[in-house]
Amino acid sequence: MAISHLSSGGVASVLPLAALLEQTPTTALFKEKHLEVMRIVLPAGKRMPAHAVDGPITVQCLEGEVDIGIGDAHRRLHVGDLIYLAGGARHELAAMRNSSLLVTVVLLDPRDVPGIAAGEAELP
Repeated sequence: MAISHLSSGGVASVLPLAALLEQTPTTALFKEKHLEVMRIVLPAGKRMPAHAVDGPITVQCLEGEVDIGIGDAHRRLHVGDLIYLAGGARHELAAMRNSSLLVTVVLLDPRDVPGIAAGEAELP
């Protein structure tokens, strides 16, 4: 069964999942032309491989503890922490404890990002 996205004016809970975390899938709460908001669920020990998106993102830790690798640097997110990453920032995630994250992505067409469409820009 497909998970329905929020429509304008809709409400979704982003409270900690607690005991339900391991049975809850990662979910896109909504996606518009230029904005997507997701709840990423990572049980302890799980990883999300290195990747980058064209637009800026924020990652807020709703529960648990996550290590975010950004290039050679690492940041540890705890409950209530929020990190901003510029568009094109290559990053990876590793859950130190059962974790859920609220991720906001500004969706850009690569043709709208100077240098990327022409292959001129190097992403970090």
